[in-house]
Amino acid sequence: MIKLKELLELNEMTYNDGPTEKHQDRIDRPITIFEDLEFAPIVYPDNSSRDTLEEVKYLASLEEDREFVKKHDKVGDVFSELHEELGLEFDLAELKLHLRESSKYIMELKYKYNRPRPHQIAEFYGIDLNGVEMDSMKTPSIPSGHATQGYLLVLFYSKRYPEYRKEFMNLAEDIAESRLNAKAHFPSDKKAGIDLAKKSVEVEYRKYKRI
Repeated sequence: MIKLKELLELNEMTYNDGPTEKHQDRIDRPITIFEDLEFAPIVYPDNSSRDTLEEVKYLASLEEDREFVKKHDKVGDVFSELHEELGLEFDLAELKLHLRESSKYIMELKYKYNRPRPHQIAEFYGIDLNGVEMDSMKTPSIPSGHATQGYLLVLFYSKRYPEYRKEFMNLAEDIAESRLNAKAHFPSDKKAGIDLAKKSVEVEYRKYKRI
């Protein structure tokens, strides 16, 4: 039986002690298109809550698909490929700018909340997630960077090419879901990433009319 002291210690658990030098460089980088972006607090369940435990159990129930996870790890690559499949004009520099600048805010929020990854919570409960390990997963959990960038790009490109909104939306959902399939993120991390993407696109459209 889990003791109260152990639950209190679980609530104090974080992903790590703070950003690496590489991650701090991302946080400190200058920005141009998202400089007016402001954030509402991200609300997510406590580490020791029943909701978090249910999220862990949900992840444990997912059938692992390593090829699916690896295919969607590089967000820029899969969007480039979809443009090519659809015969659409594609600006690589524009895509890289969105990924580079959004990563600043993603990293900033990750270390602000410093939420443990699912495997850390699962280990406390003795649950084996058997997740996929990749270099892109070595950061705090919330928000999901892949969900953020996937939906940021789908919202951006869907305004430019509304006739292909469904194809872009399917790709963004696959990107976000691939991180759950990898057992790298909680579902609440995915939601936080999508909310951040929506806010980012609103700011960009108001300021630059880029879409």
